[in-house]
Amino acid sequence: MSISRRAFLAALGVGAVAARAAAMQDAKPAGGESPEELGARKQAAAAPNPIGVTQQSFQRKFGEGWKVVDFPKFVKTQVGVSLVSWSAPLMGDTGAQSIAALRAAMDDAGVRSVLVDPAFGAGLASADGVARASAVERLKPWLDVTRRLSGTGVSLDLRGEGDMEVQRANAIEGLKLVLPVLKAAGLQGVVKCLGGCTSHGQFLASLMQTIQDPAIRLEPTFDSWRVSATEEYHRVRGTELLMPFASCVLVDCGEFKPDGEPVNVPTRYLVQRIRAGGFRGPAMMQFKGAGDELEGTLKIKKLLMRYPFRP
Repeated sequence: MSISRRAFLAALGVGAVAARAAAMQDAKPAGGESPEELGARKQAAAAPNPIGVTQQSFQRKFGEGWKVVDFPKFVKTQVGVSLVSWSAPLMGDTGAQSIAALRAAMDDAGVRSVLVDPAFGAGLASADGVARASAVERLKPWLDVTRRLSGTGVSLDLRGEGDMEVQRANAIEGLKLVLPVLKAAGLQGVVKCLGGCTSHGQFLASLMQTIQDPAIRLEPTFDSWRVSATEEYHRVRGTELLMPFASCVLVDCGEFKPDGEPVNVPTRYLVQRIRAGGFRGPAMMQFKGAGDELEGTLKIKKLLMRYPFRP
């Protein structure tokens, strides 16, 4: 899948924007801090990035009848992390009583939410304005669920049709439409890498340059860079482009070599790019392979111990 340098590099200045954003992340307050405040800031800067897990990592277990209210305790005691991103198809009843019970279980376990993925499919980046508006309406109930679960944002699906520049224009219209709704809820919309243009580094970075609003962020991925049936975007370059705009990073792995490295994922080089931008957000594990889901998730966790985002 090709992309115009005029439209997506020269005119949009993606590289310069990335450099400026990285510099802003590393900027220090001008002064006036007490010794205690300075010490706390330095300690926070040196702390490792938090690690969490997606509910999607255990989709087969939920298909076998797991109760969502039991998941926070499992995450804390068996996975050994305290952050969760939720997936609508696996959550079951999202009525007020069920969400209150889930929130209570989270509080008891010491678990917090990151994202909620409504997972209702494409539409926000449709060429049809009515379809875009409908996607925003379908998103609204999930904003309330996300707030009740202490989440920071909702996942956005920007898949569309047409060539890349057409999809870019439609995606921008959809983002402009959803922005006021996100801001009113005090939440972020986090664009997922779901294939096609949504897994193309230059496409996503160009959207961020156009929108220029912290309410829209990205979720760079380890392994979801397929832009067509025959082509993958260069994942190291893609990571470099997307990190200045990242809310969290999806560490999605499905198959591992005997040495514990994931198949087809250059972990060392990806983490180098993540570190270079000074990223402080969470690494969200997602096991997507065959076999035991807890075992696969713990392999990802071991990988992140080997390659921490914050050395």
